[in-house]
Amino acid sequence: MTDRILDAVDVSKTYRSRTAGTTHALTDVTFGVGRGEMVGLVGESGSGKTTLMRILLGIEQPTSGTVTFRGTPRPTFTTEHRRDFFNSVSAVFQNPYSSLNPRRRLWDIITERRSIERRAGRAERRARAAELLDLVSLPPEFADRFPHQLSGGQRQRVAIARSLSEEPDVIVLDEPMSALDVSVSAQIANLLLDLQEKFQMSYVFVAHDMHMVRHLCHRVAVLLKGQIVEQGTVAEVLGNPRHEYTRSLIAASELRSLEPEEERIRP
Repeated sequence: MTDRILDAVDVSKTYRSRTAGTTHALTDVTFGVGRGEMVGLVGESGSGKTTLMRILLGIEQPTSGTVTFRGTPRPTFTTEHRRDFFNSVSAVFQNPYSSLNPRRRLWDIITERRSIERRAGRAERRARAAELLDLVSLPPEFADRFPHQLSGGQRQRVAIARSLSEEPDVIVLDEPMSALDVSVSAQIANLLLDLQEKFQMSYVFVAHDMHMVRHLCHRVAVLLKGQIVEQGTVAEVLGNPRHEYTRSLIAASELRSLEPEEERIRP
C-alpha cells in the first residue's frame, strides 16, 4: 500500500552480555503496515517477534536500521512528532491478567494517558471510559470495577478499550488471544474486525497461530531466527508457501484446529 503508517526498514538488533556473548535478535528486517491493513507477524517463540514489536512501539531502539512513522524517521522526531507517535501507536499485550494494574479501577486504567499528560479531569475521563467500554461491548457500570472482578475475555476487552483511548492509527496486538479459550478468542477476533471496519485502523497482529492469521490478516510476514523468510498477502504465503518453515507452521496450526472452532470466526 502507498499510504504507509508504520515501517521498520533494514532493522537489526544485537544484544551483548558478558555471560551470553552476542545475540543477533533481528537481522535486516523490513516490515510495515499501511492504512487500514491488518498485517500478521508469525513465528515460533524465540523467532524475534517480541523484539520487533518492542522496536515498532519505541520501547527499544534498533542497533541499525530505522523505524518510520507516516514517512518520518523516528530518530528525526521533534517533540511534537514524538507526542503524536505515542498517541497514534498503541498496543494490546498477550496476557490480560498481567497487563492491567490490579489496584486501579477500569475507568482510571482506560484513560491513564490523559491523566499522565494532564489533559482531562476526572469527570471527562470517566465519560471517555464509558464511551470506550461501550465500543468493546462492556456495560458502563464496569467502569468502577477492578480487573480481578472480570473474566479473561472481559479483561482483554478492557485492554482493547485502553488501546483505543487516543484514537490511534495503529494497534500492535501481541498474541492477544493466546491466554483465552477458543470461544472467547473468536469473540475478540470479531471485535477487532468490527473496530477496524468502524475506525479504519491498522493492526500489527503478532501471533504463532496461522489459523487466526488466515482469518484476520491481509498480509503476513514469517520470522525465523530474527530474519523474515517470507512475506506477502495471506493468500500468497499461506496458500502457496515457499519456505519449509512456513509449511511447518501451517501444518502445526492445522493439527490444533478443529472445524467447529473455525466456524465461530467470521471470514
